[in-house]
Amino acid sequence: MKEGVTFVLMGATGDLAKRKLLPAIYSLVAKKKLENFALIGVSRSENSMNSIINEAKKFVKNSNKSVWNRIKERSDYIQLDFDNPEGYSIFGNSCLELEKRFKLSGKRIFYLATLPNNFQKIIKNLKKIGVGRKNGNWPKLVFEKPFGHDLSSARKMNKTFLSLFKEKQIYRIDHYLGKELVEDISLLRFTNRIFEPLWCKDHIENVQIILNEDLTIGSRGEFYDKYGVLRDMVQSHMFQLLSLIAMESPEKIEGEFVRDKKLDIFKNLKVKDVLLGQYASFKSEKGVVANSTTPTFAALKVLVNTPRWKNIPFFLKTGKALNETKAVIYIKFKKVNCLLSKTCPSDTNYLIINLKTNEGIALEVNTKIPGKNEVEPVKLDFRIKNKYGPNTPEAYESLIEEVIVGNQYAFVRNDSIEYCWKALEPWLKKKMVVHEYKTGSEGPVKLKNWSRKNRARWRA
Repeated sequence: MKEGVTFVLMGATGDLAKRKLLPAIYSLVAKKKLENFALIGVSRSENSMNSIINEAKKFVKNSNKSVWNRIKERSDYIQLDFDNPEGYSIFGNSCLELEKRFKLSGKRIFYLATLPNNFQKIIKNLKKIGVGRKNGNWPKLVFEKPFGHDLSSARKMNKTFLSLFKEKQIYRIDHYLGKELVEDISLLRFTNRIFEPLWCKDHIENVQIILNEDLTIGSRGEFYDKYGVLRDMVQSHMFQLLSLIAMESPEKIEGEFVRDKKLDIFKNLKVKDVLLGQYASFKSEKGVVANSTTPTFAALKVLVNTPRWKNIPFFLKTGKALNETKAVIYIKFKKVNCLLSKTCPSDTNYLIINLKTNEGIALEVNTKIPGKNEVEPVKLDFRIKNKYGPNTPEAYESLIEEVIVGNQYAFVRNDSIEYCWKALEPWLKKKMVVHEYKTGSEGPVKLKNWSRKNRARWRA
């Protein structure tokens, strides 16, 4: 962008800023995708951008000192109590001074890497003092999930946002949507003739979306205890992935065309059954109340009530402190009639989309065993880093670049959020048993019975 951009990082001292956002900015500067810019870090505590940037350096491998120095030279830090309206005027003047120094036009991106309870107060104060003055579709405001706590709070948040800014100025980040393989789902479907004709109830038996972590909640106890797995993972990441698998063909694979088709799926989601669990040591985590019933594991059976997917189950499974970390989508095709006189295939074909660790796409097909009239499954396997090397963009790098250029394709729209909450709302209100499970296990023991009842034969 020739006229440049001012990147305002609200919550600059936080873990997200150091681990993800500053490394993403570093990468954009290093690749010369971000050249004419200013970076303003904002937080409550006394600090400096030099100190914050130095802490972020360890999250970038083999970094270049001159790139970091350039970022430092074009940065400033402002201490601001988000609850104090008077502090915003000082902040606004500092923005103007920095933009004047680097001859920037005043096009600003406000990235709210703060707790959600700060969102509304921050944007109200920005609007009040004119820091967020309109300049076409600028300024742009970026928000981290969660977008609300339930349907009512999501509606309230959207109402506040849209009373102050246009939807085209608002970028709600779900970082899963910035992953290369997630962005590839639509392209895989709609640019390959071999898949789209088979992508329906006539040929697909079920879809499985699995997002497991072997780590506990760590230092996020207070936050996680308020939200839990349904709000933290299912309502956002998992429903977004489901929509990309299930949506109809858009007119174009871009912007509002895709978001409209995803909305059609969210309108037709029906959660049929849910199993909840909590790992055994969760109650002893820092910030978690002693009698907490917050779930850290969930398995769901979801139906999409459209002609393409009638009666085809989408099985979702996610949890903390499990036996392994994996993020994978399995699309299980229906069996063909076996024409062999003996030793028919024990399973069917799968399309496997691996989103984390050895990211790639594999098509599992049956092929003849040499010397025998028998078949066995083999994988036609593509690994993104084997083909394109280790320097493929991280999710936040891609998403920040999309904010700068104004492409909302990979961001969550206000109406989609509300329909996702609406689909989950009955289960959030329902009093359910939360089954304890051992740390490092596959989840609650009850998962086997639940899976048998729902005919969920998990691929792994």
